[in-house]
Amino acid sequence: MDYLRIWADADGETHLEDIAVPATSVPAEPGVVPLTVSNLVPVAGIEFVTIHADGQKPNWHSAPRDQFVVFLSAGVRIETSDGDARELPAGSVVRASDVTSKGHVTTHLGTGELRALVIPAEA
Repeated sequence: MDYLRIWADADGETHLEDIAVPATSVPAEPGVVPLTVSNLVPVAGIEFVTIHADGQKPNWHSAPRDQFVVFLSAGVRIETSDGDARELPAGSVVRASDVTSKGHVTTHLGTGELRALVIPAEA
């Protein structure tokens, strides 16, 4: 499983980077195919988030902290200050670590109430 990282360089310019997560195959329960599992990623907790997409006006913002965001019910379009943009389907994982930067724009591609998990990375 991979994720998309939003990061900022020394000038505050934001960029997108594909991160490949190393994983190994491990046995599961009898009768279940082996699982592909990554190393443990330390995190500080989890927040269950509802986004009211119908009232959203996407704008530039930085991440409030280094955090993973899992978009559960709809996809998103993410644009960074260097002009890069990606559309990601529901189920995508993004690590937003552009805390001190020019920011990024997140546009939710669904309507109504959208669901996401926000998982702060442990410092």
